[in-house]
Amino acid sequence: MKIGIIGAGAIGLLYGGWLGKLHEVTLFPRTKAQAGQLNEKGITVKDSASSFRTIVKADSTFSSLSSQDLVIVAVKQYDLPAVAAVLKHEDGGVPALFLQNGMGHLALLEKLPQKTILVGTVEHGASRLDGTTVKHNGHGKTNIAVYHGKWDENVQLHTDAFPFTMQPDYELMLLRKCFANAVINPLTAVLKAKNGELVSNPHYARVFRAVFEELVALFPKLSREKMWEEATGICKNTCENESSMLKDVKKGARTEIDAILGYMLETAARQNSRVPLASALYEMVKGMEEKG
Repeated sequence: MKIGIIGAGAIGLLYGGWLGKLHEVTLFPRTKAQAGQLNEKGITVKDSASSFRTIVKADSTFSSLSSQDLVIVAVKQYDLPAVAAVLKHEDGGVPALFLQNGMGHLALLEKLPQKTILVGTVEHGASRLDGTTVKHNGHGKTNIAVYHGKWDENVQLHTDAFPFTMQPDYELMLLRKCFANAVINPLTAVLKAKNGELVSNPHYARVFRAVFEELVALFPKLSREKMWEEATGICKNTCENESSMLKDVKKGARTEIDAILGYMLETAARQNSRVPLASALYEMVKGMEEKG
């Protein structure tokens, strides 16, 4: 199978490295320089126990995009408009899988010509070390669901070490991930704390629970018990990890606060619900963005 991956940050490199074990992978990075590095060196995936190298192709011109069997879009949500401008020039015959945090990108997907669009949530942890090397910080799975069109569920994308799981309800799948990110990421960014500290530090834990209760009340379709178990489980299972939002703040980079917590605040506004803690966290992260 020929798989194209738009974006060569941490997630793009991670998926390119793993999927390249089974498929012919072409990455579409932002720069010609990184494309040259990937063509020369391939992708190196490192974790705590071992590492491996995968040979891939790279194309910064998008000239081979239409020849792929599947295109995976692995850029952050705020970079999607530029990617959409490219995809709108395609005939729509190549399925596209979008791996973004949050839910704000759904409106953009409606405007694309692709006949089959999938959305996904990523449970892996990854950090880009350089243009061709990624650290696999935590192993999980990729949940995918059909947004519109048809997808053969028998298509084998993965190995046992890098699984993909089909989900029946794309909205619930994205909402659960968005909710967990909205509770965890802004707090870790403001407190400069690792994920595990939100449950191990009793003072942080009380704030964590308060933000959780404030936001879970907005979504009756979410089970309070299951979401609490999921949110705390993420913190415990990735206790030594830094959230992507904390990493962005440390780098002085733009965060995904609008795509994640911004969606929660928009939902609260539609319901005329007050969420003071979440609103304060949003403003603090936006302030750090402006400062950075």
